[in-house]
Amino acid sequence: MERATSYKTRQSEAILSYIASLDGLHVTASQIAEAFKEKGTPIGVATIYRHLDKLVESGKVKKYVIDGASGACYQYISENTDCSEHFHLKCADCGKLVHLQCGYLDDMQQHILKQHEFDINTTKTVFYGKCKNCSDINR
Repeated sequence: MERATSYKTRQSEAILSYIASLDGLHVTASQIAEAFKEKGTPIGVATIYRHLDKLVESGKVKKYVIDGASGACYQYISENTDCSEHFHLKCADCGKLVHLQCGYLDDMQQHILKQHEFDINTTKTVFYGKCKNCSDINR
């Protein structure tokens, strides 16, 4: 039994290490599975979800459910991570989720609060479109 526990711990540590290496970017369980498969150390998606649930519960990883149509995204939580005060961009083609730090939108948010007495929940505000890799603009 100790060997199985040790193996699960190594998997959990490997998943956490991988998410941390993304430097604050969001990742899905499928993307994690693909990354480990490419490294030659595959981990099943169901196993990844189990480890992610524990990492979320422990506060090491944050889970984002942006809409009901797509799967959850996960982000490593470091001391410098703050995902509560900015908007997000989501690519409708590849599903990439981007943190958007933008003074213009910060000003817009303050304008809406002061002039329209409406406080936008930035953790649930997502702009949908196409990322530069999926867009025809760069082709």
